[in-house]
Amino acid sequence: MAIDRSSFDGLLAALDPDRTAAGERYERLRRRLLMFFAARRVPMGEVCADETLDRAARRLAEGVAVEPTVESYVLGIARNVAREEWKKPRAAEVDWNRVPAVDRAADERGDCLERCLAELAPQARGWIGRFYEGRGADRIRRRQGLAEELGIDTNALRVRMHRIRAKLEECLRGCLGNESGRGGIS
Repeated sequence: MAIDRSSFDGLLAALDPDRTAAGERYERLRRRLLMFFAARRVPMGEVCADETLDRAARRLAEGVAVEPTVESYVLGIARNVAREEWKKPRAAEVDWNRVPAVDRAADERGDCLERCLAELAPQARGWIGRFYEGRGADRIRRRQGLAEELGIDTNALRVRMHRIRAKLEECLRGCLGNESGRGGIS
């Protein structure tokens, strides 16, 4: 069910009073949701991300108090959407041999990914998200644009992203290998 314009405006206002900054935060949040659903191997991640944002907008319009941040509230909704998707019976067009079974380990991996992304510097999170965004020629153009923005060439950008990804992978290994689930980026 689509949301009305005022609910969407309310979500943007909750993200940031400045409309431009709110739009940027909305896009970052949507990209984060896409990564969230991909990490949990939820089918139709884009549809789930949109549904999550629609639900958040409707609840904010209803006057629900959001603590501590809008982003954390939205991620809570995303967890529920993921659980609902896993419970849905799938039509015959799904090749069940290619869809991994949903288990507790997948949920833990997703939680670890969230934790490790949160431990990256905000700029690094944005860069790594933008670096892997898109496909084919679109991805190449985005990477060239990011390199220009940072004032470096594309090879230096690849090296920088490799270092960020290495920190992220180290954190994930620590998080997934540690019984308490607490690994960190050093």
